[in-house]
Amino acid sequence: MMTKEKYILDNLRKTLCYKCGTSLERAEIVPISSEASIAWVAHAVCPKCKAESMVTITPTGNGIVPVQSDLKGTEFKKFVGIKSVSYDEVLDLHLALKKERIWNLLQKKEKNLAKPRKA
Repeated sequence: MMTKEKYILDNLRKTLCYKCGTSLERAEIVPISSEASIAWVAHAVCPKCKAESMVTITPTGNGIVPVQSDLKGTEFKKFVGIKSVSYDEVLDLHLALKKERIWNLLQKKEKNLAKPRKA
């Protein structure tokens, strides 16, 4: 029986860098998905050209998507499972920005966070 780690390594060996075609077997990998996930998702950095990709490995195969971001693999993990922004929240922000500059809104929020809370 094949272990999970061996299965992942076998699939990484077959997965090629989108930029230079090098196998991602020795890529720098940061797992993104949880252990309970059906698919294993990771941020991969090609060992040859340093191109960054999101790699997905499932029992039926694998896939790769180029990543064009300044986020590192560990930073991607912070956004997994976070509640998405609603349309209403985007519209509220848009309306607020029509009334005030973003800098003023940020300063107000900072002042509110700095105020001591009443017990």
